[in-house]
Amino acid sequence: MPSSPRTQSLFVAVAALLGASACSSAAPAPRSCQSSSECSATARCVAGTCVANAPPRASIAVPPGTLEANLVLTFDGSASADPDPGDSIASHAWAFRAIAADCAPPAVAGTGPTATVRFGCPGTYAVDLTVTDQLAAPGAATRELQVAAYAGPALLVIGPDVAVGHACTAGAAQCALTGPVALSATPTADAPASLAFLWTAEPPAGLSLDANRRVTFTPGPDAPAPSVAIETDGQAISGDWIFRVEARDAVGVVASGAIRVSVGNRPPVLTKTIPFPDHAFDGAQFTVFGEVPFTVSDPDGDPLVGRTVEWHHVGDGTSGTFTGAVLDGPSRATFSIVVPYAAPGDAQHLIGGAPLERTIRFSISDVNGATTAEVWPIVVANRPPVLVSEPTGVAVEHFYDAGALAYRAVVPLSTWLDPDGDPLMAVPGTSTGDPQCPQLDVVNGVSTASCSLAFAGTPAVANFVGTHLVAQHVQDPWAAAAASSTVSFTIGNRAPSITATPVDLHPGCGTGACCKELKDPETGLWDCVAWDGWWAGGSTTVTGRWLDPDGDPLDVTVTGAPAQVCTPSTCALPFNYAGETVCVIGVRTDPTPVYATTAADGAASASASITMNVMCP
Repeated sequence: MPSSPRTQSLFVAVAALLGASACSSAAPAPRSCQSSSECSATARCVAGTCVANAPPRASIAVPPGTLEANLVLTFDGSASADPDPGDSIASHAWAFRAIAADCAPPAVAGTGPTATVRFGCPGTYAVDLTVTDQLAAPGAATRELQVAAYAGPALLVIGPDVAVGHACTAGAAQCALTGPVALSATPTADAPASLAFLWTAEPPAGLSLDANRRVTFTPGPDAPAPSVAIETDGQAISGDWIFRVEARDAVGVVASGAIRVSVGNRPPVLTKTIPFPDHAFDGAQFTVFGEVPFTVSDPDGDPLVGRTVEWHHVGDGTSGTFTGAVLDGPSRATFSIVVPYAAPGDAQHLIGGAPLERTIRFSISDVNGATTAEVWPIVVANRPPVLVSEPTGVAVEHFYDAGALAYRAVVPLSTWLDPDGDPLMAVPGTSTGDPQCPQLDVVNGVSTASCSLAFAGTPAVANFVGTHLVAQHVQDPWAAAAASSTVSFTIGNRAPSITATPVDLHPGCGTGACCKELKDPETGLWDCVAWDGWWAGGSTTVTGRWLDPDGDPLDVTVTGAPAQVCTPSTCALPFNYAGETVCVIGVRTDPTPVYATTAADGAASASASITMNVMCP
């Protein structure tokens, strides 16, 4: 029958909702894949790309012609389809509603593509069909119906449709209805006398009557009002069973009717405990191990079939793994996470990265086709670092970095512990509070301050040494420690020194004409008893005499030479001396000039006198 304006408006509304859903957010960039397990829970792998799942489209075909009450009518949803390649309709759910009718609408328990019903009275009804694809995405359609009154005289009064549950016992070896079902077909006054009755059973689609699935009429199928029992040996039993009756006389079929017995089915019940597992770090990789304990039961006692478990992960890096297994006794799904670590950014592949997803996808069905499916998110826990100890009385010596032209000091401070063994670091953006010690590193659980002061050409270590106060804010890759630590320490300075050993000078020397001869009374020989000599003036460069244990630049002075700023390894100063000519009667004595020298590092100094021995042969 043609659709009404109301039906058309419902189709427009459904299409608008689907369009709004598709446009509600920007589509993510396509993700490459090799299997659907690498895609998100709402996508599948198609031609090497994760493609978002589109909902199926439901379609309802209404029986042709005038729909009359008391007649068996079949509605067909087999034209429903799913637009995704490789996807299909997994189940159909039918529902009938009375919009304006004096009796209750028919109930449908079957999940097949067709629904066979009989309306008990004329009126306005609606039929709803919800189809679900293999990723549990729904699509819906609705048709509004006008049901006319039966046009002919009633010859049989058929009993009402029946809804009943089922239960399986003896280890799911036998399934039966939970209550008695009475059928009835009563001739009316318009019916001829002496009618013979015959009841037949039409099982739900996909089921068949055989040695393992049986229907029994009591007292028999030829009774006008028999009771009926349905039993299986653990096989599927639920759905819409149609029990048809024919009333015959000697000529043939006089009247017929049908009663629908809807055998209900409840899906399996799944309970689980999803953990919040801690992780561990061994210096090269993060690891996580855990399990999800679960139990599955069926409220009807049905046998369970088709269990599937998948470990799905996205966004954990090209080398990250997420694997597991299902173990029984008791039932549990284990999981193992491994994330290699080579740089701080790799930590985001374990916790907090986007898009980061680890899920265990669990699905199980009963023999009647009811499926319970869940997605279990696995989120890794993190325990922040804790402060273990703060040192007191910390004192370190500084050193001079000649390459960087700076005074430096490296100071070990507080000790920290990370319960997971994670790498530790200073909290980005936080200040130590000391401009000369701005850098904080954490090595083997100890926070270390790096302090420095640039050398500006003049020894000024006094501006660097002394007391410092450094605040430490420490974190692992994800969370800061609850407590900070502030430690006071002293940077020390060691005074310079001077090596004052004499300097031997070998200038140019000679002798002159100054000589007085005297006769030696012991030998009777004449000898020259006056020494007549000279040496030339000049200069010599002296190195290696000015020392500093910290390697600091020194301000060095020497008598008779300009002051010089130099590092101990480069200090080279001139020693100037004058020439002289002497004529001495007696023993010759070489001169010993004395030079005063100082060395200062800007905080401490040293002074000494260095002599120079003029060595003439």
